[in-house]
Amino acid sequence: MRNWINALMATRATDPDVQRRALVVMQLIAMMLVANALFLMLALLSPEGGSPLIPIASSLCFIGAYALAQRGHASAAAWVVIGAFLSGALFAVAHLDAERGTQVGYFLSVLIVIASLTLPPPQLWLVIGGVISGFLLTLTTTHPDLWNSPRLRQEALNSSVLLVVVGLVSYIGARIARRAIREAQEARRMAERAQEELAQANAYLEGRIAERTAELTRTLAAQQALADELRRSLAAQQELSQLILDLSLPVIPVRDGTVVVPLSGTIDSTRAIKLIESVLKTIEQRQVHTVIMDVTGVPIVDTQVAQALVRTASAARLMGAETILVGIRPEVAQTLVSLGIHLGLRTAATLQEGLELSARRANGAPRPPTPRRNDI
Repeated sequence: MRNWINALMATRATDPDVQRRALVVMQLIAMMLVANALFLMLALLSPEGGSPLIPIASSLCFIGAYALAQRGHASAAAWVVIGAFLSGALFAVAHLDAERGTQVGYFLSVLIVIASLTLPPPQLWLVIGGVISGFLLTLTTTHPDLWNSPRLRQEALNSSVLLVVVGLVSYIGARIARRAIREAQEARRMAERAQEELAQANAYLEGRIAERTAELTRTLAAQQALADELRRSLAAQQELSQLILDLSLPVIPVRDGTVVVPLSGTIDSTRAIKLIESVLKTIEQRQVHTVIMDVTGVPIVDTQVAQALVRTASAARLMGAETILVGIRPEVAQTLVSLGIHLGLRTAATLQEGLELSARRANGAPRPPTPRRNDI
């Protein structure tokens, strides 16, 4: 039911003020059509109900005005309604006696109120002037003796003044309503503009966020790739360091049961641990009985280096291998003496002598005394 009523009261107008006036016109027409239907029933059922032509003719006018209002022509529809209403009122003034005719002017104020609701404020003055002039002209034409009666003359003037007052009040109310509608429309336009700007700002921010997110994603991917590359580089460096460490502490087999460990560079704690591990592993794998450690390439033999050599020799002795230290230069020997370091190892001046000493030990020959081979 509600949807049906909304469909009947729909209009094609797009302007809010025109929509409002068209809706008022259609609602008034609906009420007037109901009233005409009642008048028509009275005219048909009662001999004194009047002519049925008036409600039929006015209904046709109202239906035409309704069609205009639905198409969005609110002002034209309002003028049709006002014209039909005024024509009926003036027809009543002409066919009533003078006293009752003057009283019709009070009812014409309703027509002015209707005009204030359905017409723009400037057009309201045309309705006011037309109603008052039509009312007075009809009275004068149909009842010329009316102005000779003070009471009827006063009655006609009072109704005319009432129409003017109602017209002024209606005009003020129409102006206020129109101003309020315009302000509401302006506020709505501003709200729509602000909403559009907000939507644009949101779209811009979303775009910036998307760009920033994409940039951060690319940066994160680049950092991740860099981190992976650094991890690979670190692993490669560790492998290289391990390889360098292994190459810097080679254990070289020279004959069955004898290996040579040429040392070079600085012997720190890490290389000392690696030295012990390499020597012990080789002793276990090759059944070594003689380990020759050549310190020719060690620039400085201090307490830390001496302790590393002693620990290596002690560990080798526990596994059944003898350690021969070769390659001690004169300045190194002086440093060891000055520091009071006692290695407790068999020594030889050169690697060749160390190999000969190892060979005699393997063959069981006695060791000849030599000034260049000592136990220190």
